Amino acid sequence: MKKEFWTRYFFTFQVTPNRKVTRIDYRFVMNDCEGTAWLTDLMLQIGRAASGYVPANKEFLQRERDGAGTVIRRKHYNGVIRGKRKIAVPNREAVSREKDLAKRVTGGVDFHLALTRNTPQEGIRFAHQHGQRQLIVSPPLSANDQVMLSATKRRVEINEQMTQEYSGNFHTCPAGFGIYQVELDDERGAGRGAGQLVCEVDMWLKGRGGERL
Repeated sequence: MKKEFWTRYFFTFQVTPNRKVTRIDYRFVMNDCEGTAWLTDLMLQIGRAASGYVPANKEFLQRERDGAGTVIRRKHYNGVIRGKRKIAVPNREAVSREKDLAKRVTGGVDFHLALTRNTPQEGIRFAHQHGQRQLIVSPPLSANDQVMLSATKRRVEINEQMTQEYSGNFHTCPAGFGIYQVELDDERGAGRGAGQLVCEVDMWLKGRGGERL
Protein backbone atom coordinates (compact mmCIF):
# COMPACT_ATOMS: atom_id res chain seq x y z
CA MET A 1 0.00 0.00 0.00
CA LYS A 2 1.38 3.39 -0.98
CA LYS A 3 2.08 5.71 1.95
CA GLU A 4 2.08 9.39 1.04
CA PHE A 5 1.90 10.83 4.55
CA TRP A 6 3.81 10.39 7.77
CA THR A 7 2.57 7.47 9.85
CA ARG A 8 3.18 7.02 13.57
CA TYR A 9 3.93 3.52 14.84
CA PHE A 10 3.81 2.39 18.46
CA PHE A 11 5.69 -0.50 20.02
CA THR A 12 6.09 -1.61 23.61
CA PHE A 13 8.83 -3.70 25.19
CA GLN A 14 9.75 -4.89 28.65
CA VAL A 15 12.94 -4.14 30.53
CA THR A 16 14.30 -6.05 33.48
CA PRO A 17 12.65 -4.68 36.65
CA ASN A 18 14.83 -2.75 39.11
CA ARG A 19 17.73 -2.48 36.70
CA LYS A 20 18.93 0.78 35.22
CA VAL A 21 18.85 1.03 31.41
CA THR A 22 22.08 2.59 30.16
CA ARG A 23 21.82 1.78 26.45
CA ILE A 24 19.25 0.76 23.86
CA ASP A 25 20.13 -0.59 20.40
CA TYR A 26 17.40 -0.52 17.77
CA ARG A 27 17.01 -1.23 14.08
CA PHE A 28 14.29 -0.82 11.46
CA VAL A 29 13.50 -3.72 9.14
CA MET A 30 11.39 -3.42 5.97
CA ASN A 31 9.97 -6.45 4.16
CA ASP A 32 7.84 -6.93 1.07
CA CYS A 33 8.07 -3.34 -0.16
CA GLU A 34 9.95 -1.09 -2.52
CA GLY A 35 10.69 2.63 -2.65
CA THR A 36 12.23 5.03 -0.16
CA ALA A 37 11.45 5.32 3.55
CA TRP A 38 12.19 8.29 5.80
CA LEU A 39 12.45 7.81 9.55
CA THR A 40 12.32 10.59 12.09
CA ASP A 41 11.53 11.48 15.70
CA LEU A 42 12.18 8.39 17.76
CA MET A 43 10.60 8.89 21.20
CA LEU A 44 10.88 6.67 24.29
CA GLN A 45 8.38 6.80 27.15
CA ILE A 46 8.01 4.97 30.42
CA GLY A 47 4.68 3.43 31.42
CA ARG A 48 2.55 0.40 30.76
CA ALA A 49 1.05 1.69 27.50
CA ALA A 50 2.17 3.88 24.61
CA SER A 51 0.53 7.30 24.98
CA GLY A 52 1.37 8.96 21.66
CA TYR A 53 2.44 12.54 21.29
CA VAL A 54 3.62 14.31 24.44
CA PRO A 55 4.25 18.04 23.79
CA ALA A 56 6.89 20.08 25.53
CA ASN A 57 5.53 22.75 27.88
CA LYS A 58 6.67 25.54 25.58
CA GLU A 59 4.56 24.07 22.75
CA PHE A 60 1.24 24.27 24.60
CA LEU A 61 0.62 27.97 24.04
CA GLN A 62 1.65 30.69 21.63
CA ARG A 63 1.23 34.42 21.40
CA GLU A 64 -1.04 36.02 18.85
CA ARG A 65 0.51 38.33 16.23
CA ASP A 66 -0.95 41.17 14.23
CA GLY A 67 -0.62 41.64 10.46
CA ALA A 68 2.87 43.11 10.88
CA GLY A 69 4.06 40.15 12.96
CA THR A 70 4.08 42.08 16.25
CA VAL A 71 3.20 39.99 19.30
CA ILE A 72 -0.14 40.81 20.96
CA ARG A 73 0.22 40.18 24.70
CA ARG A 74 -2.49 42.15 26.48
CA LYS A 75 -5.90 43.72 25.96
CA HIS A 76 -7.08 46.54 28.21
CA TYR A 77 -10.62 47.51 29.16
CA ASN A 78 -11.60 50.29 31.56
CA GLY A 79 -14.62 51.68 33.32
CA VAL A 80 -15.95 53.27 36.50
CA ILE A 81 -17.23 51.07 39.33
CA ARG A 82 -19.76 52.39 41.84
CA GLY A 83 -20.90 50.09 44.59
CA LYS A 84 -21.53 46.54 43.38
CA ARG A 85 -21.33 45.76 39.68
CA LYS A 86 -21.14 42.71 37.43
CA ILE A 87 -18.79 43.23 34.50
CA ALA A 88 -17.94 41.28 31.33
CA VAL A 89 -14.30 41.28 30.20
CA PRO A 90 -13.55 40.02 26.63
CA ASN A 91 -10.76 37.56 25.94
CA ARG A 92 -10.94 37.76 22.16
CA GLU A 93 -10.51 40.08 19.19
CA ALA A 94 -13.40 42.06 17.77
CA VAL A 95 -15.85 39.78 15.95
CA SER A 96 -14.79 41.14 12.56
CA ARG A 97 -11.11 40.34 13.28
CA GLU A 98 -11.38 37.06 15.21
CA LYS A 99 -9.91 34.35 12.99
CA ASP A 100 -10.78 31.27 15.04
CA LEU A 101 -12.20 31.53 18.57
CA ALA A 102 -11.56 27.80 19.09
CA LYS A 103 -7.82 28.54 19.14
CA ARG A 104 -8.12 30.97 22.03
CA VAL A 105 -7.48 29.73 25.57
CA THR A 106 -7.93 30.93 29.14
CA GLY A 107 -5.53 33.62 30.35
CA GLY A 108 -4.94 35.47 33.59
CA VAL A 109 -6.67 38.79 34.21
CA ASP A 110 -5.10 41.65 36.18
CA PHE A 111 -7.28 44.29 37.84
CA HIS A 112 -5.93 47.82 38.39
CA LEU A 113 -8.18 49.85 40.69
CA ALA A 114 -7.80 53.56 41.47
CA LEU A 115 -10.07 54.41 44.41
CA THR A 116 -12.11 57.62 44.42
CA ARG A 117 -13.56 57.04 47.92
CA ASN A 118 -12.17 55.71 51.18
CA THR A 119 -12.79 52.00 51.81
CA PRO A 120 -13.05 50.21 55.18
CA GLN A 121 -11.41 46.91 56.12
CA GLU A 122 -12.19 44.20 53.54
CA GLY A 123 -14.00 46.84 51.50
CA ILE A 124 -12.70 45.62 48.09
CA ARG A 125 -14.05 42.29 46.82
CA PHE A 126 -13.71 40.61 43.44
CA ALA A 127 -15.36 37.30 42.49
CA HIS A 128 -16.20 35.20 39.45
CA GLN A 129 -19.66 35.22 37.91
CA HIS A 130 -21.73 33.66 40.70
CA GLY A 131 -19.56 34.76 43.60
CA GLN A 132 -17.01 31.95 43.50
CA ARG A 133 -13.23 32.45 43.79
CA GLN A 134 -13.46 35.58 45.91
CA LEU A 135 -10.43 37.83 46.20
CA ILE A 136 -10.64 40.28 49.12
CA VAL A 137 -8.27 43.14 49.91
CA SER A 138 -7.97 43.40 53.70
CA PRO A 139 -6.65 46.82 54.86
CA PRO A 140 -8.74 50.01 54.86
CA LEU A 141 -7.68 52.35 52.06
CA SER A 142 -8.05 55.99 51.09
CA ALA A 143 -9.25 57.80 48.00
CA ASN A 144 -6.50 57.96 45.35
CA ASP A 145 -4.88 54.73 46.57
CA GLN A 146 -3.90 52.36 43.75
CA VAL A 147 -4.60 48.62 44.02
CA MET A 148 -3.38 45.92 41.61
CA LEU A 149 -4.73 42.35 41.77
CA SER A 150 -2.43 40.49 39.39
CA ALA A 151 -3.08 36.91 38.31
CA THR A 152 -0.11 36.99 35.91
CA LYS A 153 2.33 37.98 38.67
CA ARG A 154 0.47 36.13 41.43
CA ARG A 155 0.53 39.09 43.78
CA VAL A 156 -1.41 42.05 45.15
CA GLU A 157 0.08 45.55 45.24
CA ILE A 158 -1.11 48.65 47.06
CA ASN A 159 0.44 51.87 45.77
CA GLU A 160 3.04 49.77 43.90
CA GLN A 161 4.11 47.95 47.08
CA MET A 162 3.53 44.21 47.28
CA THR A 163 1.30 43.14 50.17
CA GLN A 164 0.14 39.90 51.78
CA GLU A 165 -2.95 41.57 53.24
CA TYR A 166 -5.48 39.82 51.05
CA SER A 167 -7.33 36.51 50.92
CA GLY A 168 -8.79 34.34 48.19
CA ASN A 169 -7.88 33.42 44.64
CA PHE A 170 -6.61 35.23 41.57
CA HIS A 171 -8.83 35.30 38.51
CA THR A 172 -8.67 33.92 34.99
CA CYS A 173 -10.48 34.94 31.82
CA PRO A 174 -11.78 32.13 29.58
CA ALA A 175 -11.91 32.33 25.79
CA GLY A 176 -14.78 34.59 24.80
CA PHE A 177 -15.67 36.50 27.98
CA GLY A 178 -15.06 36.42 31.70
CA ILE A 179 -17.87 37.58 34.03
CA TYR A 180 -16.89 39.10 37.38
CA GLN A 181 -18.53 40.65 40.42
CA VAL A 182 -16.84 43.78 41.76
CA GLU A 183 -18.00 45.17 45.10
CA LEU A 184 -16.59 48.33 46.70
CA ASP A 185 -17.61 49.61 50.14
CA ASP A 186 -17.02 53.02 51.65
CA GLU A 187 -17.29 54.35 55.19
CA ARG A 188 -21.06 54.75 54.84
CA GLY A 189 -21.71 51.07 54.22
CA ALA A 190 -21.56 48.09 51.91
CA GLY A 191 -21.77 48.62 48.17
CA ARG A 192 -21.25 52.38 48.30
CA GLY A 193 -17.58 52.68 47.26
CA ALA A 194 -16.24 53.88 43.92
CA GLY A 195 -13.17 53.68 41.75
CA GLN A 196 -11.75 53.59 38.26
CA LEU A 197 -11.00 50.05 37.06
CA VAL A 198 -8.70 48.81 34.30
CA CYS A 199 -8.91 45.10 33.35
CA GLU A 200 -5.84 43.68 31.63
CA VAL A 201 -6.24 40.26 29.96
CA ASP A 202 -3.19 38.08 29.24
CA MET A 203 -4.10 36.70 25.79
CA TRP A 204 -2.94 33.31 24.49
CA LEU A 205 -3.67 30.95 21.61
CA LYS A 206 -3.17 27.20 21.42
CA GLY A 207 0.35 26.31 20.38
CA ARG A 208 1.31 23.38 18.19
CA GLY A 209 1.23 20.97 21.11
CA GLY A 210 -2.06 22.34 22.36
CA GLU A 211 -3.64 21.81 18.95
CA ARG A 212 -2.47 18.19 18.84
CA LEU A 213 -3.95 17.48 22.24
